Amino acid sequence: MTPLQALTGILYSIGLFALTGFLNAIQIPTLVINPFSPALLIRSNSILIGTVWLVMQYVFEKRKQAQFTFSGDDLPSGESALVISNHRSWTDFYMIHSVALRRSMLPNCKYFVKDSIKWFPFFGWGMWFAGFPFVRRNWTQDQNKINQTFAKFKELKTPAWIINYVEGSRFTPEKSLQCQALCRERGYTSTDHVLLPRTRGFIACVNAFRQSHINYIYDFTIAYRHLSKNAKFNEAPDIVHIHTTDSLAPDYQFHVNVKRYAICDLPTDDDGIAKWLRERYVEKDQFLAKLRDQWTDGLDIKVCQEIW
Repeated sequence: MTPLQALTGILYSIGLFALTGFLNAIQIPTLVINPFSPALLIRSNSILIGTVWLVMQYVFEKRKQAQFTFSGDDLPSGESALVISNHRSWTDFYMIHSVALRRSMLPNCKYFVKDSIKWFPFFGWGMWFAGFPFVRRNWTQDQNKINQTFAKFKELKTPAWIINYVEGSRFTPEKSLQCQALCRERGYTSTDHVLLPRTRGFIACVNAFRQSHINYIYDFTIAYRHLSKNAKFNEAPDIVHIHTTDSLAPDYQFHVNVKRYAICDLPTDDDGIAKWLRERYVEKDQFLAKLRDQWTDGLDIKVCQEIW
């Protein structure tokens, strides 16, 4: 890393926090809207959060020249959905946002966020104002709070992509070995490129949003490719590298595959939903194995609109 690259990364960080601080100052007065129109409060604060996402995505795609390819189902613009995805790195949100931006849903991306983060200025406050679901990673403690958040989404019918990394944590070789052992113990199909999904939270999401304005599940499979001979498959560039390098191209390539499923087509019993989710992750693993061997050769690549 050169001194100039380090300075660029520092200036970007300062600028981003300054932007979020400015938007927090705008968000606080919006609380007066809540007694009159809770939906307007969430929508307006989502737009403000979306401004931060948009700036970050601009830097990633335009300034750092991230090269995307897309495959899978065509998604309609502006449609709300439950979103599941494999999880490799903090960089993953850029991949999901690349699709959300092109389907007019970037301001409406809602992640499950660790509860303590909401007390932090800048990003934490912004997420709280925008109605993100906060969790303590303890289902017994979180269930009532999450149900209340979901009920508010359904009552207000606010547009949302509710994003859940159902593996529970980022993929590592060590965690993969643990999951493979657990799969053998329980008689599940073992996977090499994804972890065994945790089904309890996903089941709760599906059951909560049946017969609501959120009628679909988007299944994201995200993949990274580094062109050096010694690079490991699906190893993402870290945040520091992204914002200190001059360009991600041509060294890195990024691919996003999305499948769209109607919630009404899923099983209605909890065991059936859990089995459905595990089957999707077996398919995801097989898809990633093909990308490892031949990348996107032979795929029906979707031509997405240029944003910048």
